[in-house]
Amino acid sequence: MKTSVLALLMGLPAVGWAQSATSPAALAQRINQLMRDPEEPDTEVRVAFSDCHFTQTIRKYRPQPANSATTVQVSHRKNGGEWAVRSDEKVEFELKLGSDWQQITELTYAPAHREKTGGLYYQLKLKRERKEKGSSNTTNFELPLYTTNEATVQTLVRQLNQLRRNCGGQ
Repeated sequence: MKTSVLALLMGLPAVGWAQSATSPAALAQRINQLMRDPEEPDTEVRVAFSDCHFTQTIRKYRPQPANSATTVQVSHRKNGGEWAVRSDEKVEFELKLGSDWQQITELTYAPAHREKTGGLYYQLKLKRERKEKGSSNTTNFELPLYTTNEATVQTLVRQLNQLRRNCGGQ
């Protein structure tokens, strides 16, 4: 009711407005829920959207903190892309990959199967392409979505494509 009244006051169609008003934070939260693998409780895969940039983080925690572990952290950021690797007493391995949305040239999905159980899930695939004088550089991001509902994945791809277009992506 509140959505309908507010949409009427703003001159927007109530149904379309309510369905398309997914904020980047809500979209990231939904993707993060689907990337949580119940079979890998010590591993975390997350995305974050800020302005027109996204970051994927893959983090594997140590089962037991290792006080004797050496802290290592290396990162690089250039031309709209970034990567970072980290390890410390609590985190066995962390990898961050990021890109500006305008460099994402393709966003698709494909069914995949778990190696051990054969269970169905989907891989969200993002292709980053950066062209320079006489050459191009391509990076592929794959995000696991642990759902068997293809319609859910299609909706997320549509919302991500809208976010990409809003940020000047092709």
